[in-house]
Amino acid sequence: MLRFGPARPVHGWLGVVMGLAFLAPSGAPASDADLVVAEVIPGVISEEMTETIADVITGADATSTRRFYVTGIVGSSFATLTDDLAGRYTGGSANGTLFTAGGALGMAFDRPFGAIRAEVEGRGRDSLYDTLDVTAIPLATGSGRWGAADSWSTMVNVWRDFTVTDEVDLYVGGGIGAGGSTSRVNGHYQLTGIRPNFFFGGPDTAQSFAWQAGCGTKWAISERVELDFGYRFFALGATTTPVTRMEGSFFRGTEDIRHAFSAGEMLLSVRIYEPFRGLRR
Repeated sequence: MLRFGPARPVHGWLGVVMGLAFLAPSGAPASDADLVVAEVIPGVISEEMTETIADVITGADATSTRRFYVTGIVGSSFATLTDDLAGRYTGGSANGTLFTAGGALGMAFDRPFGAIRAEVEGRGRDSLYDTLDVTAIPLATGSGRWGAADSWSTMVNVWRDFTVTDEVDLYVGGGIGAGGSTSRVNGHYQLTGIRPNFFFGGPDTAQSFAWQAGCGTKWAISERVELDFGYRFFALGATTTPVTRMEGSFFRGTEDIRHAFSAGEMLLSVRIYEPFRGLRR
């Protein structure tokens, strides 16, 4: 008579195949050995094997291949505002260091050697102003102020991460979108021998196509939190706004002023993955 020792688990696909082979129907009547096999099967399909089969059926993975995140952004924007006021009233462009802040919502998709991140970003920037000197009009003297206020941008970005160590990644990428500001011009000048002053100015809201490109490094503080330090070049396409001209109290028409905004930006960001994980049940 056949005897079997205690059932010992057999791991892997070999165990499954052996178990199925024992279960295969045959034309012969059941023997004592067949009855003993029924006691062996629970040991063949171990707990580890059961979990593996469940993963194959459901498509689950030990780690998620995509993760939602939110990002807070602050930094400095080394900005330049160019304007064709330079051809008539002033001799140069406006330059300044502006504070910028905002945030982003995105999704990270795991890939070999790093992740691909797609996100929507919104940011604002401080106002940039400069003085006006009326130098391009013959026999005219005057001064004023011009600049851009309430600057904003909304971008759709794609970033590619490259793993350096378990905690450190490098990344490159960029985005496109829209941005704008309120163009403000306020000045006056007087022609030699002519009594009334000429005034020009007025605010006008402008918006245009925007783009940015950048690179940086990010450090995983924990499984869900990253610290990001990066550089971006940001630019708004040139746009036109009207400026009103007055001679004393008399309206003398409007003229279109063309201007553009660009900036090199150093940004510090904190990124949190799955921020609402604690709310799940």
